[in-house]
Amino acid sequence: MEFYQKLKKLRAQKGWSQEEFAEKLQVSRQAVSKWENGQGFPETEKIVKMSRLFQVSLDYLLKDEDQALGESRTTDEGYYASQEVVEAYLLNKKQGAKRIAIGVAILIASILLPMYFQEAFGYVLFMMIAAVGVAILVWQGLSVKQYKELETQPLVFDDFFIQEFRQKSMDNRKRYGILIVTGIVIIILSFGIPFLTNDTDRSNIDPLLAVMPVIWAVAVYLFIISGSAMEGERLITNNEEYVKENEEYEKSSKHGWIHAVIWPLAAVIFLAIGFIWNAWHPGWLVFPAAAVVTTAYTAWKSSRD
Repeated sequence: MEFYQKLKKLRAQKGWSQEEFAEKLQVSRQAVSKWENGQGFPETEKIVKMSRLFQVSLDYLLKDEDQALGESRTTDEGYYASQEVVEAYLLNKKQGAKRIAIGVAILIASILLPMYFQEAFGYVLFMMIAAVGVAILVWQGLSVKQYKELETQPLVFDDFFIQEFRQKSMDNRKRYGILIVTGIVIIILSFGIPFLTNDTDRSNIDPLLAVMPVIWAVAVYLFIISGSAMEGERLITNNEEYVKENEEYEKSSKHGWIHAVIWPLAAVIFLAIGFIWNAWHPGWLVFPAAAVVTTAYTAWKSSRD
């Protein structure tokens, strides 16, 4: 299949008209029409942009082969993942993790609003900000899941690429480790803030307490970003181990409903403790308790299966 045939096929698969595709490339519709009729060839810059828009490799666009990214390209050993495919996957995962981290951070930071604004206004403001965080998480949850093949099948890589990637991944892990340790340290330090305040009643809440939810939000953001990046890179560097763990996770996921019940319930209890009794500081203990309950239940059910 020649370039102009691939171009027309890929555009049709995306459901874009020539006008829409031309707008994305910042060219005229006539230029797209000429390319698809085999009467011209785009500049290198435009081909690179097409590769990103269609999520296919440059090799696929330029060489005489008929295997696009996202189509099944497997060997006896596994699914072939080119450098372009791996980089696109990691970028997609990074963007998704950033949206999740922002949504969760907003939810956590919003806790301080009812603590520092009087009565109904504080609650309304809290609900509005929390709704933004929930909307971001729902948006991410409803997003189309791409690169499913990479996360569920054994992968085959070019030797030179995988060696270079593993070296870069080792360097990155040090950076991710520093971010995670930073998050842990600032959370531990945040629990010392109540001892520096004079929070005797709701009418005189020390402003220092507002720092605690913000610190937790920042720490969780670091955890999610770093953890997602490490998981994505481990999929590539230790693929066989990752695939086995994924298979085991799929088997155990039938007990995952407990997480969907316990964690929202823990959040409701925490907010109730804070709003009704103004006990935000010991109230956070419901989350470690929820973690213990879910872990114990999952272990018990797994042992019985």
